[in-house]
Amino acid sequence: MAKRILVVDDDMVCLKTVQKYLTEAGFEAIGALSGIQAEHLVEETDIDLMLLDIEMPVMNGFTALEQIRDLPNGKQMPVIFLTGRKDRDTVKHCASVGAEAYITKPVRKENLLERVNEVLSHVSSEREEKTVLMIDNDLDFMKKAKLSLKQYYKIIIVGSGKSALDYLNDHTANVIVLNQEMPLVEDTTVLEALLRSEKGSQIPIILLETQDTQERQDNSRMIHVQKPSEPEALLEYLKKVI
Repeated sequence: MAKRILVVDDDMVCLKTVQKYLTEAGFEAIGALSGIQAEHLVEETDIDLMLLDIEMPVMNGFTALEQIRDLPNGKQMPVIFLTGRKDRDTVKHCASVGAEAYITKPVRKENLLERVNEVLSHVSSEREEKTVLMIDNDLDFMKKAKLSLKQYYKIIIVGSGKSALDYLNDHTANVIVLNQEMPLVEDTTVLEALLRSEKGSQIPIILLETQDTQERQDNSRMIHVQKPSEPEALLEYLKKVI
């Protein structure tokens, strides 16, 4: 699947030119003419990278990014600023607000694609390092979870407590997502088995509960969450833990 890049620029000529360069390179490039329009697109669409012009009327790029960071889909979105400025203060400000890079205007195709590929490669390698072990025998939920979360983390799914313990014998994970209603493992709950294991006891656990499971474990490494109908809702909890 092609990476989806959001280009935000009030200059229609620059916007269309950048979109053309990206599309020719195999990316899916969508455009926004303002920060407000960009906010709506981020709310409704999964974006892999945003190219954001700094000098826009009504809302400049820095203000737009600040508001987009408040959105669930925007908290960890990589950003490259587009700017006609080259002064040191602007460069420092770009870095201070968390931008991965900046590109000076007029935008050259070679420079654009080099920066975009560098940032996407860096983000991809960082995400691959973060592993989420999901333990649930609800196959439909698990398939949807892997589809929606794999762009952010490496997702390992297992359908039993024994499979989870076997996995942790040879591997590790940054967080475990566990359905509390999993069948017992050798007369004990999967949660208790994990907490007794050497690796499982050290990994943060997001415990998915139903309305019928009200028991609480006093453990600072555990988050109790009512199991959502859609796995996308897990993303905010994962971001808090990882």
